[in-house]
Amino acid sequence: MNLTKIPRDLIDRRAWVMWKGILRDGKLTKIPFQTNGSTAKSTDPSTWTSFDEVSCVSGYSGIGYVFSSEDPFCGIDLDGARNPETGEVAEWAKDIIAWMDTYAEVSPSKAGVKLFLRGKLPFATGKKKELPNITKTSDKTPAIEVYDHGRYFAVTGLRLKGPTEPQERQSQLDEVLQTYFPNEPAAAPGAPPQDFRSEAAVIERARKYIAKMPPAVSGQDGHGRTFRVACILVMGFGLPEADAMGLMHEYNQGCQPAWSEKELLHKVRCAGKQTGERGYLRNVGPDRWQDVPVPTNYQESAGKPEPRQTTLLDATRAYVDRLRTGESTLIGLGIPDLDYAIGGGVEKGEMVILAARPSHGKSAVGLQCIHHWTSEGRPCAIVSEEMAALALGKRSLQFMSDIPEEHWYSLLPGIDKQVDEYAASHAPCIVLEGCGTAETAREAIVRAVEEHKVECVVVDYAQLLGAPGKGRYEQMTNMSVTLRQLASSQKIVLLALCQMSRAIETRTSFNPEMSDLKETGQLEQDADVIMFLCWPHRLDASEPENKFQFFIKKNRNRGINQAGVTSRFIPSRQKITDAPSETSYVPNERTEHWR
Repeated sequence: MNLTKIPRDLIDRRAWVMWKGILRDGKLTKIPFQTNGSTAKSTDPSTWTSFDEVSCVSGYSGIGYVFSSEDPFCGIDLDGARNPETGEVAEWAKDIIAWMDTYAEVSPSKAGVKLFLRGKLPFATGKKKELPNITKTSDKTPAIEVYDHGRYFAVTGLRLKGPTEPQERQSQLDEVLQTYFPNEPAAAPGAPPQDFRSEAAVIERARKYIAKMPPAVSGQDGHGRTFRVACILVMGFGLPEADAMGLMHEYNQGCQPAWSEKELLHKVRCAGKQTGERGYLRNVGPDRWQDVPVPTNYQESAGKPEPRQTTLLDATRAYVDRLRTGESTLIGLGIPDLDYAIGGGVEKGEMVILAARPSHGKSAVGLQCIHHWTSEGRPCAIVSEEMAALALGKRSLQFMSDIPEEHWYSLLPGIDKQVDEYAASHAPCIVLEGCGTAETAREAIVRAVEEHKVECVVVDYAQLLGAPGKGRYEQMTNMSVTLRQLASSQKIVLLALCQMSRAIETRTSFNPEMSDLKETGQLEQDADVIMFLCWPHRLDASEPENKFQFFIKKNRNRGINQAGVTSRFIPSRQKITDAPSETSYVPNERTEHWR
C-alpha cells in the first residue's frame, strides 16, 4: 500500500475497516475486521472506525473503505482488467477509466482496478456482471461491479495517473450503467422516495432486517444461519432471486469464512422451493417485526452437488498468500513433541484417531487435549461412552490440582481454590453421556456447537457407538462415516479414541499398522490423522512406569515430521509431557522398535 496517495475525501470519513485474506475452497476471500479483532459488517457503522486507527494496526492484509447511503461516493470494481506482471490495462477497462476520469487505483491482487467517484446508483443493491467474452489479461475472469452502500473496497493507494480525489461523475456513471446493466430497473436520478409498498422500500426494509441477524461462522451452524437469511428474503419479503442475491452478498461480508457465489445461489434457490406463506414481512414496518412469527421449519435440500472448480495456479497463489499473511489454522494437541510430529497440530474439519489397547491411557490423552484446548479459549465437548461424568471429574481433578490424592479430603479448601482458578482460565467442556448411537451423538454435538460454540470434540470411545447395519462390520462402517461427516459439516476437530485389535499382541515388537484399528477398515479411510498409543509398562513391568509412546501412521493434510514420539506420563496427575532429553529408557524385545 501507499497510504500517502489515498484520497483525503475518503480519509476524512469514519468508514474504515481492516481486512484479512481467508482461504475458502482454494479462493482467498477478503473478510473485514474491526481494530479489536472482531469481524466488521459493511452494513453496521458501529463496526467501522477512522483511517488513523486502521493505518496503525498490524497483522492484517490491508485496509478498506465502506460505502454507505450516508456518503456521496460510489465504487466501480473492474476485475480481471490488468495484467499483474506487466501492468497493462485491458482496452475495455481503459475506456471506462478514461470516461470516468476520477480517482483510480490498482487492487490488492494487482489484476484489477478500482474507481472511486461522487455519484449514486439508481438500484436498491449493487450489481455485478461477468464479461466472459472479453480476452483475459490475467487468470481472473473480467467483470464489472458497482456499489454505493453495503460493501467495502480494499484500498491500496496504488494510484493510476489522473485525478487524486473522487470526482463528481453522475452522468458518466449513468452511461456506464446503461451500457453494462441495460435491463436493470432504475429510478431517475433525483426521483422522490418510493412509497412504503414499492420494491425499493421493501428491499431497504429487508436489508435492515437481515443486518440484525447473526453472521454465519464456521462451526456455529453457519449453513443453517445463512439458509435462514435466504428464506427470510425470499419467503418473508418475497424478493425475486436477483434482489435476494444482492442482499445475500451484503450479509456474506460478515460471514467467516465467506460463502462462494454458487453456495449463496444454491441457498436462495432452495429457499424459493419452500412451501408455506410468502410475503409475511413484505409490508410490515420495523416497529411490528417482533409481532410477526417467522417459520422455523424450512429445510435446505442438498440438491445435486456441484464440483468446485479452480486452477492449480490459483490454489498455489492462495496458499502463498496465506503464508504471506501469517495465517495459521493449526490447533495443537498440547504435547509439543507430538504436535511437531504431525506437522504442527490439527485443523478444524479433521477427524483424528488415537487408538490403543485397553488401559493404555487413551482417555488420559483425550482429556489432556480437552484441557489444552479449553485453556486456549476453545469450548469443547466429550462424548463419554466408557466413563461416567464423575469418573471424568476425578481424572480432571488429578490434572488440575497438584495436591496428592491422599490429601484431598483434608485439604478441600485448597482443592476448591485450584478448581476455581482452572475454571477462570479455561473455556467450558460439555460432557455428553449415554448417547449410545453415532446418530444420537451427532445430534448432541450439533446442538453443542450451536448452543455452546463447541470447536473440538473427543469421542471416548468410537466403537461403543452403535449404528445401523446387518452385522458388526457394517455397523462400525456406518459409525465411522457419521463421525467423518460430522467433523466436516460442523468444522470441528473430532478426536475419536479407538480400540486396537488383538493382532498387535502376537508380534514381537509393538509396531502398529492402520489395519490394527478394530472391527472396520472405514476408520482407516475416513481419518485425516491416525496415531497409536503404547504404554510399555503395561506390556512389560520392567519398563519405566512414566514412559509413553506415540506412533504416527497417517497425516493426510501435512507431512509426518517424526514417525515415533516418546513422552513422559505421570499417572498420579493424569498428565503427559515431553520426555526430558536426558532421559534414557532401557528397551526390551517388545519395545525395541521405538527407543
